[in-house]
Amino acid sequence: MPNHRLLQKQAWIRNVIATRYFEAQTTMAFEVKDPAKAQRMNVATNLWVARIIPLILAGVVGYATYVLVVILCIDYLLVRHDNKAAAIPILVVYFVLFLFMASSFLRLVYITFFDPPLVPLGPGARNKRNTNSRDRGEKNLRGGIGGSEYGSRDSSGDTSRTVASPQDDPDSPGLETFYTKDVFVCELDGKPKWCSHCAIGKPDRAHHCSTSGRCILKMDHFCPWVGGPVGESNMKFFIQFNAYTALYCLHLLVVMAIYVAKQKSSKTESIQTEMAVILGLAAFFFSFTAGMAGSSIHLAMWNLTQVEDLGSKTKIHTLAVLKPSYDRLLRINPGLASQPPYAEITYPLGAGIPPPPNCSQQPGIPSIKTNSHAGQWRPSPVAPMLQPGMQPTSEFASSNPPTVIKSSDATATFPMVPSAEQQTTSKANAVPGTSTVPSGGPSAIGPSSRQEKYSARDLKATRTFGILSMQDVGQNPWDLGSALLNVKSVMGNSIINWLLPIRRSPCCNHESTESYYEIGPYVENVRRIAGFVEDHTSQNASQDPPRRRRKHRRRKSWSGRVQDSTPIDGGGRHGDVEMNKLKEGRPQGSTETESFGNGGRS
Repeated sequence: MPNHRLLQKQAWIRNVIATRYFEAQTTMAFEVKDPAKAQRMNVATNLWVARIIPLILAGVVGYATYVLVVILCIDYLLVRHDNKAAAIPILVVYFVLFLFMASSFLRLVYITFFDPPLVPLGPGARNKRNTNSRDRGEKNLRGGIGGSEYGSRDSSGDTSRTVASPQDDPDSPGLETFYTKDVFVCELDGKPKWCSHCAIGKPDRAHHCSTSGRCILKMDHFCPWVGGPVGESNMKFFIQFNAYTALYCLHLLVVMAIYVAKQKSSKTESIQTEMAVILGLAAFFFSFTAGMAGSSIHLAMWNLTQVEDLGSKTKIHTLAVLKPSYDRLLRINPGLASQPPYAEITYPLGAGIPPPPNCSQQPGIPSIKTNSHAGQWRPSPVAPMLQPGMQPTSEFASSNPPTVIKSSDATATFPMVPSAEQQTTSKANAVPGTSTVPSGGPSAIGPSSRQEKYSARDLKATRTFGILSMQDVGQNPWDLGSALLNVKSVMGNSIINWLLPIRRSPCCNHESTESYYEIGPYVENVRRIAGFVEDHTSQNASQDPPRRRRKHRRRKSWSGRVQDSTPIDGGGRHGDVEMNKLKEGRPQGSTETESFGNGGRS
């Protein structure tokens, strides 16, 4: 009888365990079916693994130190062979390399843990991550520039209307960080790139990291060996750590290989297991860190990250470039000033400032339809191939109305010119045979004009940007023109900064009003073609370095085909978007255009 009760109790226990196990498996299955929770679990796992691996690396280095110092130098060289001439140099070189490697590693891990290169979350994303509700989707993101995604519907489920995107709100917090710069990366509609996960406009060179679940400034990659993402704030220390670790492992590899070979050839000694293990580990980590250091330095010479390098041979960057004043545009190129061959956008959004008189789009230029939330038609013309001193033809006197972009709230327009300064000119600067702006500027327009609605202060507070594209695939706006300048932007301006992991990269400083990151000669070339700056081709003919010409000569046929191509239709690389790149005006006898047209791709 007792045995029977014992068997019943054991069976009951097994049944309870099986039931609990089944319930746990069922619960996990339902949880995994929730994509949002599965993503959060994945991100949490990745971050915990990234926190543990640096401790494992520290343990490996500690074990290597014990083997080299105690087993090799003390027991084998000093005690057994009394060879001070070999032991002392080995220890000195080892600890010098160990000091550089350890300091760079500690600096790298500290920055990665406590000051990672993360883009702050938008208010909507913060609210969403703080709530435990599972059924809240991306349509519930609210507020500021970190609000709902482009074209998202109302949270009530009403399909008859859409929620106005915060990017269309003139008071949207965070949007001013873009239009207060003279140049920033944008979409085809002139607005900053958008991350729906972080509910934020992405700064230049920022990318969303699915492993960490955040947008990373100047993202290179996610590295579990150092505890997190590698980007703007820790890229310099990552290069230093890999370089010093490669030298450290090379020292271990050479020393261990020599004495393991001696033990193998000796008849009285046997190979010590610890030294053989360190030999294998040193070989593995040397090949890994040397490859990473070489790859990172190569990309730094071109001012690229690993993420940017993946699409560098096919990507064409689109930039929002601040327009000069209207009278300056007339002095540079009257034809391009009166009929701009590019789309425009005015910030703050919703300013609704009308274009200057006699400013119209060139006839016969196709338009593009953007895939943005605005859903309006935008011009994407081909820049006329103007020669220096060329007079505008009758085409430039067309009375076609300028293309105006409307936002989703139907109250804001994005006109051609932002301010009163950009809308005034003098008759002295006018080209004969063309219509000119009245000497009174915008104030000379009739009483019924919309211009009367805006005060001079409001006009001066706006900024109008031309939406320009790079002239060829692979042209990097942040390539400063030489490998040395590119490396300095990451490593620093002196050899001390290159060697010591103390100061941060110069690219972490975003106080410049020109751009979020320092821009290079390719952006200046785009400005020149658009008529924003004067053409100094004779002074800058040899601006492209020889190393770039040699590399791009192999792709000359592709470059020529891109620049001379017709507008890309719906079946091209940009899907529904029809776009014409700005064609470069090629002055006779100039070599600057040829230098920029075929160079700078990576």
